[in-house]
Amino acid sequence: MKPRLLVLLLVGLALGCSETPTEYVADEFTVSQIATQPGYAWFRQEKDSYQPDPALVAQIQSRLDMLDSCYLFVNPSCSCNGTQKHFPHFVRCLELAGYSLDRIVIVSMRNASTKHHYMARFHVAQLPTFFLVLKAGTTPKIEPPDDPNARIEQLIAQVLAGQ
Repeated sequence: MKPRLLVLLLVGLALGCSETPTEYVADEFTVSQIATQPGYAWFRQEKDSYQPDPALVAQIQSRLDMLDSCYLFVNPSCSCNGTQKHFPHFVRCLELAGYSLDRIVIVSMRNASTKHHYMARFHVAQLPTFFLVLKAGTTPKIEPPDDPNARIEQLIAQVLAGQ
């Protein structure tokens, strides 16, 4: 009887274990949650220390009524300028312009092909990518350059001005 029990136990173990890897799905956070998430310890300091061009922030502020929501697709482990600079700077610009940070969704991905809940709505070809959902029904995107001197507020102002 014991050999049968052992065989059943081994068969059960073999059937219970799967070689199929678990598919990773992107996590979503709010701005208030992001600094406490693994991999984002740098976010708050970088956001709070950024001083955007006040004239461009004023331009953004004058067009905030056009902006419904924002979706920011980022990779926390990327040390590129797009993620570690432009992502927190984007949030800082909108914060200073008076935009409600509750209307920003941060989608944390391992790479641009990571599955996420908005795949039918947004196509992400590179990280980071920022989508601005306008009340007019369009959704322009910003793919920040990996240039530390690029000013994200200029890109936001251009999108909101329709350029």
